[in-house]
Amino acid sequence: MRDEVSHILVIEDDRSVGKVVQVSLGLAGHEVHVVTDAVSGEMAMREDGHDLVILDINLPGGTGLELLRCLREDLGRRTPVIMLSGQKQEDSIVRALEWGANDYVTKPFSPRELVARVNRWTRGSGHVAQVR
Repeated sequence: MRDEVSHILVIEDDRSVGKVVQVSLGLAGHEVHVVTDAVSGEMAMREDGHDLVILDINLPGGTGLELLRCLREDLGRRTPVIMLSGQKQEDSIVRALEWGANDYVTKPFSPRELVARVNRWTRGSGHVAQVR
């Protein structure tokens, strides 16, 4: 039986952004694992058990869109993905959504809003955290 905690994978190269996401989601009751490059991100994605992935577009060693394609096509997983990116251009947002992202949040972002969006996508995993 699956426990009540949502397991979130964050793939973000900016360590300060990753820490804000980790602390915010941790305070909301999620278990968060942060990696900082595309290679580590792909290895972590290959481990089943994540209820949601938060994914930056620009990463050392690859792109978030390549990782999104890997998750959807190579691994065949429907795990919810929230893109978290500084790219605010409509083309970037549309491309990510067309490639299978479930949501897109631009930087700078509100940690409280991000928690609410994560909660929205993790409800089916058995855990709904409070937004603080």
